[in-house]
Amino acid sequence: MVIVLAAAARGARAESGELRLSEVIAAAVRHSPDLERARIDLAAARAQLLRAEGVEDTHVEAAATAQATGTTPDDPNGETEVRLVTVDVSARKALSTGGTLSVIAAGDRQHVIGIQRLPNSVPLLAGLQHRYAASVVFELVQPLLRGAGATAFEAPIRQAEQQRDAAALTQEARARDLVVAIAQAYWQVAFAWRQLEVRKASLELADKQLAYTEGAIRTEKVARSEALAVQQAIAVRKQDVIAGEQEVYERSVALRQLGGLEIGPDALAVTTEALPAKVDAAALDVAAVLGAAYDHSAELAALAATRRAAEIAVAAADNAASSRLDLDVSGGPSQANRDVGKLLSSDVGYQVNASLTFDHSIERRTERGGQQVARAALLQAKLAERDARAKLAVRATRAVQRARAALASIALGSEAIGLAEQNIAAEQKRFELGKSTNFEVLRRQDELEQSRLRHASAVADYLAARVDLDGLSGAILARYGIVMP
Repeated sequence: MVIVLAAAARGARAESGELRLSEVIAAAVRHSPDLERARIDLAAARAQLLRAEGVEDTHVEAAATAQATGTTPDDPNGETEVRLVTVDVSARKALSTGGTLSVIAAGDRQHVIGIQRLPNSVPLLAGLQHRYAASVVFELVQPLLRGAGATAFEAPIRQAEQQRDAAALTQEARARDLVVAIAQAYWQVAFAWRQLEVRKASLELADKQLAYTEGAIRTEKVARSEALAVQQAIAVRKQDVIAGEQEVYERSVALRQLGGLEIGPDALAVTTEALPAKVDAAALDVAAVLGAAYDHSAELAALAATRRAAEIAVAAADNAASSRLDLDVSGGPSQANRDVGKLLSSDVGYQVNASLTFDHSIERRTERGGQQVARAALLQAKLAERDARAKLAVRATRAVQRARAALASIALGSEAIGLAEQNIAAEQKRFELGKSTNFEVLRRQDELEQSRLRHASAVADYLAARVDLDGLSGAILARYGIVMP
């Protein structure tokens, strides 16, 4: 499989240890067993087409035979020896009508010796004959019912062409699905890192609050019990950090496994690009997205090619169910002479042959069975195409709704983060004035943490939805410089 990964070569990593999405995709495309199997399937389909096109090949044959016979003295025709040498050269070509046209050039030399025996059984040459003959025969064998016409003749080739196209489109569909899965897994790892950062920031806020509270306790501004709430929050937030680190490892290993990256003691966590602070809010119309998905879906196109191959097979089965009626016509000039030197200048004779061959099965079980099998395969192909179209509609509409919801959540999340930061500052002032408690300050911090996590989750959801939409339209392969053969 020839795959160009232009995006993988663009620039160095943004920072030391960071793995770009294009690099993960490059590794995944190189090592994916699914893509390798698709490449093999495509190569096999191309070989099947080449073999089917072999029916149009021109065949040249040559044969030479030598024969010698002898009779006994008791033979009514006398004792003779006959020596015959024959040479045939022919060329055969299949016609688009289903028939076969052949040209056969033949020549032979016949040597006949008559023998008489003396009374003492000594053989005596009684006669000698030489005969040289040459002929050219043009032969046409044309089916009139079964196998007649271009539809029947070209059916295997057209069917193999559709199967080749289906294999190529299936390869593209698998490549799209792989890149979509890699990109979505990558942004999930990026979200896990952002989640860990938010939880660490929340822990730092609690540590600062504890330091301030301990100072206030020493100056007897607040009661000692105020430290308990902060210490409990610190313990809980440390657990959240541990859980966040584990989430990074789990999603990183899943990404490594999906992308065919190394997994080992020193190759676990994947440092990704950071989630973008802002996203480009593109207008998404369900009807337009669905139409583009239908028009550019490699999976639908592959299933359509499979259906067309099944339709060709049905037509071929109907033709094969006809009775056999073949016309065989042959003829051409022929010459014979005792002197080989005078063969070409002697008078020319001719030979013409014609025959009709008819064959019909009474029960027609083989024919009817072939038709039923072909029609069942066509029904299966149509059902698969209809089912895939319905699933594609569900996937496209869900991706649009997911992207819209994520955009709305991102906008509200940014607003919620700003308000949560203001609430923390206000609650901290009230605590310093003795008008609030650490419980309220910590609650405001939790609200900020949740706002940041929801915002990061919405960004990751939007990126995943956009990746899915690009996969449906086929734009994702061009984006990462992947060119299928």
